[in-house]
Amino acid sequence: MTQTNKTPPVKDAPISRSTTQNPQRPLFLIKEMALVERVGTEDVWSWLAAGWADLKSNMTTSVPYAGLFILVGIAISFGFYFMGWPYLILPALSGFLLVGPAVGIGFYEISRRQASGSKASLWDAITAARYNKLGIFGFGVALTFIFQVWIRLSFTVFALNFPGIMPEWDVILLRSFSMEGIYFGISISLVGAVFATGIFFVGAFSMPMMMDRKSMLLPSIITSAYAVSQNRNAMLLWAAIIVIFTGIGLVTAGIGLMVTLPLIGHATWHAYKQVMSGDLPDGETHAAGTLASKNE
Repeated sequence: MTQTNKTPPVKDAPISRSTTQNPQRPLFLIKEMALVERVGTEDVWSWLAAGWADLKSNMTTSVPYAGLFILVGIAISFGFYFMGWPYLILPALSGFLLVGPAVGIGFYEISRRQASGSKASLWDAITAARYNKLGIFGFGVALTFIFQVWIRLSFTVFALNFPGIMPEWDVILLRSFSMEGIYFGISISLVGAVFATGIFFVGAFSMPMMMDRKSMLLPSIITSAYAVSQNRNAMLLWAAIIVIFTGIGLVTAGIGLMVTLPLIGHATWHAYKQVMSGDLPDGETHAAGTLASKNE
C-alpha cells in the first residue's frame, strides 16, 4: 500500500510593519544622514532658473547681502596693500572659492522663506546661522583653517618655483611667461584644484543641510560627499558653473559678484532640496547601517 506524504502547509512568515510600509527602506552609515536622490545634468539648469527667480523676487535683500562680503573682500585687499603685503591679495581672492559655502547661508535662508511664502530681511540673512549655531560654527572654523593652510601652501609653491625671490607683484608679472612662471601656474593650479575639490565634496550640501535639518557637522559633510559622488556628472557641471560665475565676478573687480554670488547661493538651495529629500520628520534619525541611496 502506497502512503501519500502530505507536507503540512507552511505558514507565511510574519511580515514586519516596516517591511509593508517601506519595503526598500535604505540603511545609513550614521544617523541623521539625508536620503540622496539621483539627478542629471539637465537638472542643473533648473537650479539656476529657480535661483534666478529667487534673486529677482528678493533683489533688495540678496544684493545687499552679497555686497557685505564684497566690501569685506575689498577692505582686506586694501589692507594688504597699505601694509606692504600686496602679494597676499591674489591668494586671498582665489581662496574666496574655498569659503564660498559659508558665505551662501544667507541666500539659503532667503530661498527657504521664499518657498514658504514669506520674505526674509537682510537681518534674517545675516543671522541665518542661528538655526544651528554649533554645526555651522564648526564648519566655519574648519573653512577658516583650510583657508590659512591654502595661503601658506601658495607661498610654499611660490618659493619652490622662485627660490630666493620675494613674492612681489612686479616679479610675478615679469616672470609670468617664463618657464618658472609656467611651472608656478601649473603647480598652484593643481594645488588649488585639490583644495577646491575637497571643499566641494564636503561643502556642496552640508551648509544648507545643517540649516534646514539642524543636523550636526559630521552627518552633513558625509551626506554631502556621498551626494556629490552619486551625482558625478551633474555636480561636475555645477562645479564648473560655480567656478565660471565666480571668476566673472572677480575679474569685474567684484561688481559681477553682486549678481553671480546670489544666483549661485539661491541655486544651491534648490539643488539641495532636490538632491536631499526631506525623508525624516523633525527629531527622528536613520538607523545606522550601510550607505544606500533611494534609487539603488
